[in-house]
Amino acid sequence: MQIESFFPGRLRVRSPLFTRQENLEKINEFVRSIEGITNIAANLRTGSLTVHYDSSLITMPMLMDAKEELERMELELS
Repeated sequence: MQIESFFPGRLRVRSPLFTRQENLEKINEFVRSIEGITNIAANLRTGSLTVHYDSSLITMPMLMDAKEELERMELELS
């Protein structure tokens, strides 16, 4: 999983995990469970996931924890 871009309030990550529709329901459920997430957009063609969040509620360590969890999901769903 690669971080493609980051600005406070917006993060884009890329992974083969995001190219399969069947994975997106689990991914969306996990990401939306994080308080402060305001929007999620996946692009199946490019394998990217863009997450908009409230930067006053979500800290960098929280983002890194979420990324680690997504990486665990990537291994399980591969």
